[in-house]
Amino acid sequence: MAWLKYLHMPGPTRLLPRLVFLNMLGLVVLSGGFLLLSESRQVLTNAYKQSLEAQARIIAGALGQAVNNEPFQFLEPSLLGRILSDRRGANWQVREAERIMRRVGGVSNARLRLYGRDGRLLIDSAQMDRSIGVISRQLPPLPGASGMPVWYDRMKIGLEHMVRGEAPILSEIIAADGYQLPEVASALKGRVGSLQRRSTDGEDVLTVAVPVQGYRAIIGALMLSTPPGEIDQIIAQERRVVLELSALALGVSLMTSVLIAGMVVVPVRRLAGAMRGFGQNTPSLPGLDTVPDFSRRSDEIGELSEALRDMLRQLLQRINMIDRFAADVAHELKNPLTSLHSAVQSLPSAKGAAQKAQLLAIIEQDVFRLNRLISDISNATRLDAELNRGETERFDLSEMARDIGDGLAQTMQDNAGATLTIRADAVCPIWAQKPRIAQIITNLLANAASFSPQGGQIMLTVRPNQTQVELIVADEGPGVAEDMRERIFERFYTDRGHAPEHNSKSGSDRNLVEDTHSGLGLSISRQIARAHGGELVAANRPDGTGAYFTLTLPLATAESAA
Repeated sequence: MAWLKYLHMPGPTRLLPRLVFLNMLGLVVLSGGFLLLSESRQVLTNAYKQSLEAQARIIAGALGQAVNNEPFQFLEPSLLGRILSDRRGANWQVREAERIMRRVGGVSNARLRLYGRDGRLLIDSAQMDRSIGVISRQLPPLPGASGMPVWYDRMKIGLEHMVRGEAPILSEIIAADGYQLPEVASALKGRVGSLQRRSTDGEDVLTVAVPVQGYRAIIGALMLSTPPGEIDQIIAQERRVVLELSALALGVSLMTSVLIAGMVVVPVRRLAGAMRGFGQNTPSLPGLDTVPDFSRRSDEIGELSEALRDMLRQLLQRINMIDRFAADVAHELKNPLTSLHSAVQSLPSAKGAAQKAQLLAIIEQDVFRLNRLISDISNATRLDAELNRGETERFDLSEMARDIGDGLAQTMQDNAGATLTIRADAVCPIWAQKPRIAQIITNLLANAASFSPQGGQIMLTVRPNQTQVELIVADEGPGVAEDMRERIFERFYTDRGHAPEHNSKSGSDRNLVEDTHSGLGLSISRQIARAHGGELVAANRPDGTGAYFTLTLPLATAESAA
């Protein structure tokens, strides 16, 4: 069978025994409670009592015809009744009564005892055959004869004694005097009596006593008792059936537990083993196929497999990105270093002051470019950690755009000759990290200034759009080629062949117009936007006079705050 392969699971398995135990625990408790504390004994006892009472009434009615009645009889036994019983009582026709009881005994397994008005035992169905003088008495069963283990029988008797209490003993000596039996004494007073007793061997015996009436008088009492242990035998058979069904159910539960464990434990172990391979010293990184694909399963294991594969996919992408980033960093740093090294080597052999000044300008530009590269690379490497650690706050994007635009407008006018126009009148609240959003706006304005022609105009617009807010920076530069709209967001990519030349000033604002861009500004800006649930895209203006960049961020709501 296919499910048997789940039994052969290498290595220690801690989940399988837990599953088996938990699946079988409820069934064991249910079966044990039914065996030890069920009400089947009480139901059977009540049914037996009703049956014995019906038999006793029929037999008592027949025995009532086996007497010679006197005209007067006390309704209840009393001291006066006992004194006058020899002169005024009814006379039993013993032979007739024995004949009736013998005929009844042939069809009933109950033991019959007939008592006179004075409580003396007159006839006992177990002693009616006086010719051989043998008393029929059932022997106690051998240990384990019930089909149950000896320890179970002992435990059962102990628990039943604890639950039901001690029952009175019914022995031959006690049964000889009816007034020592409460049920017989009750029957002699005209009331039906019953009691659950135990034999001298500790077996259950149920007794029912009914009055025997003659002519308007009680002439005796008839007591019927079940064979010792008969109820116990029926209960034992019932419990044996329960045990057999419980054993079958436990076997089925065991198999289903193994199947469930195979469906859960084996895939989890395979997933754990695949993920554990990343911590080992392997010559190369494991591929995506290392993690088993259980996505076809429409359950939690399939979801776990899909989540692990997705996490692995992102991890591999991040590792590959880091590798490419390291290679790009080395390449970007090598270019200014090569230029710087060449200028330094040429400086001693320079002819004339003009050539030395030119070489010094190249050295200064390369040093500034290296400083800019190192700063941008440092910011890029710390960006993920800072985005995770940074605290978000609610603020108005329009107000921030006006503050940054007012601070850079004069610098853009002086260095690039561009005029900045700000349209940010609507209130646009957002939840974000304020310094990072400011970094995006500054990068977009610097990029627009570097591509704007002399006397060009730059537009900074903030407007709400349903559940989002849009920040648009438009310029009048050469625009963006159709096939470059995504590539310009790659790290270290720059295409400034169409950028106009500016007579810029040196100083702290030089980075707004000089060709010292590292190619990280737009990449960092898009990463920040996506980390805040937004997006940054590039497009050309419909009138063909430049490009515009659109930053989209969600408006502040209760959900975005969470």
